Amino acid sequence: MAKEKLPLEARRIRLIIVSLPILVASSLVLYKRLVLGEEQRKLPQTIDTQNKDMKLLDTQKKE
Repeated sequence: MAKEKLPLEARRIRLIIVSLPILVASSLVLYKRLVLGEEQRKLPQTIDTQNKDMKLLDTQKKE
């Protein structure tokens, strides 16, 4: 069962609905970093008491 192709206006609305939340979220993160001076979030390099339940990447060291 092939779906009918959406009209141009419907495709534009779908594009807006999908892309707008991504644009807002990434803009908010960028604003916090550049204007408010918030530091970039980083993955933990080692396991300690605060992050003992997190998985480390293969390239990272375990203690």
